[in-house]
Amino acid sequence: MTSKTHFLCMSIGTLTMLSCLIPQFTQSQPNALLSDIDAAKEKTIEGHLQQELQLAGDYMTGHGVARNITRSAYWYHKAADQGYPGAQVQLGYFYLTGLGVERNEVEAAKWFERAAASGSKEGKLNLAVLYIRGSVVPRDPHLGFMMLQELADKQFPCAEDYLGISYLFGIGVAKDPVKAEKWFERAASHHSPEGEYAMGSLYSTISGHEHDFAKAAEYLRRSANSGYANSMHSLGLLLVNHPELDQQAGEARHWLESGAEGGSYRSSVVLGVLARDGRGVPKDEAAAYQWFMIAVKQGGQVAETLLRADMKLAHNTLTAEQQAGAEEAAKNWLTAHPHEDVFLSNGGSNHASFPMGEIYATGQDTQEADKGASTN
Repeated sequence: MTSKTHFLCMSIGTLTMLSCLIPQFTQSQPNALLSDIDAAKEKTIEGHLQQELQLAGDYMTGHGVARNITRSAYWYHKAADQGYPGAQVQLGYFYLTGLGVERNEVEAAKWFERAAASGSKEGKLNLAVLYIRGSVVPRDPHLGFMMLQELADKQFPCAEDYLGISYLFGIGVAKDPVKAEKWFERAASHHSPEGEYAMGSLYSTISGHEHDFAKAAEYLRRSANSGYANSMHSLGLLLVNHPELDQQAGEARHWLESGAEGGSYRSSVVLGVLARDGRGVPKDEAAAYQWFMIAVKQGGQVAETLLRADMKLAHNTLTAEQQAGAEEAAKNWLTAHPHEDVFLSNGGSNHASFPMGEIYATGQDTQEADKGASTN
């Protein structure tokens, strides 16, 4: 496994069902105290917009400084106050999810509105999602749909994908699977990892659509190679369930481990099942228990319910020493991977694009609920 830099991006939404349109992210690990070097670095950039953005991104990814989401939010706030739309969207995301700041959806909507007023496509996209969701702004799915349509007409790939979501589930518009696929395909043609993920899901898991697992793997590989965490899980699971597909040795496990590092409890569940059953790896009940512990921490009550029988079996079959060792290993793993990431990047971050892309957190694979968390 190569080391990965985790990063968060900017736009919000979901693919599973828009009653949970904006996902719940866990807080990141406790922020490290500023070193003398970091503090000195901060003093030299006050008031310099590009340097503030650079440092905000550095703190977000731990690039050259200790990773510190609170300081990242602080410097994005500085840049947002100077009217930079990208920083305004990023700050809105932090407020929406409670990363680095106290969660405040009203404050999030304010920053999205300011960014949209400055012409930010991501800011307008996020407002559209808020209208569809209807929490801090009046619920108006049709208005949200029209805003997405305006963005898609300007060939904004994420909006194209969101229109596909709207047509697939009938949100703000009548259900139309044919139009949904058209928008997903258009987003994928514009190299949208989310559009590629949607197309891969259509060809592998979505009921009522032709299934072509080789074509699904092709779409999902492109998306996963762009760092999209949901595609990493879906591709890994697809390769596990369809060993006849062309794949490299260990590829399925690689993508599942990447998905788990991105916060997917489903990937952690599957890794536990593989260790439990000895599929592709030596049978190892302690390793299975470790992955199940990680999955429960990541997935909460849903994962706990799913894994209740496996957890009980582990307690009955493993020695106290084995249980303690697996629990310590799970704790250490979670410390290294403390929160959910939407995108994972191999080898570092591109500061020219900060704040990056979008905070697109979806789970089309979860439409099939925990079918996507099982190898059975």
